[in-house]
Amino acid sequence: MYHTLVILCVVSSLLIGSQESASVEVNKLLKDICDHVQNIQNRTQGLLDTYLSNQGAPFNGSHFSAEQLQLDGLPKASIPYRAWRRMTDEERLLENYQAYSVFQEYFQLVLDDQRDLSPDQTALLHLLDELCHDVAQLLKQLSSAFDALRLPRPLPIKDPLSSLDQQSSPFQRRLRGYLVFREYRLWLLRTHRSFTLLGSQSREAQ
Repeated sequence: MYHTLVILCVVSSLLIGSQESASVEVNKLLKDICDHVQNIQNRTQGLLDTYLSNQGAPFNGSHFSAEQLQLDGLPKASIPYRAWRRMTDEERLLENYQAYSVFQEYFQLVLDDQRDLSPDQTALLHLLDELCHDVAQLLKQLSSAFDALRLPRPLPIKDPLSSLDQQSSPFQRRLRGYLVFREYRLWLLRTHRSFTLLGSQSREAQ
């Protein structure tokens, strides 16, 4: 009887220790995602300014604006607060993962466009290449978050560029790049907010 109680106590201690370790791992991952997103945010405005300055008129003008234009196929970051606040962890993760999966495809397109339109702008091309790496790294972190929270990984998205007009003019391609950047910045804000909330909820649940 005594030996049985000792074994039960040891097993219980191991389980508690394992759960605490898993919680610490989850909290660290959520913080890492927040930090990574914050770092991307800090660089994105400068990258957008560099992008616009290399596109010629009217993009490099001080009064350039295209606030009323939207790019079909891009996920929209805007969401009513109540709907955002009531999302489950799985819904929150899924929407972020799907959004950045789409942005990954679009930024590769923007990079390819700029290689064609601005082949001599090596600094811009380097920054765009780094941006593609940032998005790929963020997607890896989001995939790890599904595992850490014991949620099923999402299915691969359908090709978001399948209906794209391959005969777009240089102006349309430059404008498309700007619209991708603009929505991407809004998604970074939403993602940072979402993972700050997830981290807070995870710590409170311990």
